[in-house]
Amino acid sequence: MSKLLRKHKNNEGFTLIELMIVVAIIGVLAAIAIPAFINYVKRSKTSEAPANLKSLFTGAQTYYQMERATTQGAASLVGTDQTATRCVAGTASAPNAVPLGEKVRLDWNTEANITGPDQFEALSWALADPVLYQYNVIPEAPNNCGTVHAAQTHIYSLRAYGDLDGDAGGVGTLTGANNSTFEFAVGADGNNQLYRGALWMNNELE
Repeated sequence: MSKLLRKHKNNEGFTLIELMIVVAIIGVLAAIAIPAFINYVKRSKTSEAPANLKSLFTGAQTYYQMERATTQGAASLVGTDQTATRCVAGTASAPNAVPLGEKVRLDWNTEANITGPDQFEALSWALADPVLYQYNVIPEAPNNCGTVHAAQTHIYSLRAYGDLDGDAGGVGTLTGANNSTFEFAVGADGNNQLYRGALWMNNELE
């Protein structure tokens, strides 16, 4: 008889209360894990913006320090060149609209979705991979090569605007509640060398 009782007990399943407890635990874990996972995915996507802005800064740095010829044809360094020659590329955007949560391929061959392709070319900046952000080169005028810039002179703003959730709100503003902004402020020191400040971010995860 004792063997039959033990066999009967071993065949018993979970009670309804036990199942409800398990479901509740799974629900709590999911409530914690899913938002954390979504934020992790978003944060991994945001790594694109700083990397590409650093690349833009490198191009701006090289362009600013290039030797340029005077009107007489003699080579000269930045700070002694003719004032008509700029040391910064002009305003440019790529792509020309902020992507709405989906990657956009930059068409460098036809330049169809790029504003200011010559400026990006001057900075030796072209991306083969699709992007989630709009990248902007915003130089401060006049910043001519003939001007020896004092320390802490603002030369460039390099910005990336994003809209990862695709809600199309607040795009194109530094503090828009529904978009993300990444920015490097770029300046010149007393030796006419470009430097950049720390990365400034606003609503990076929206």
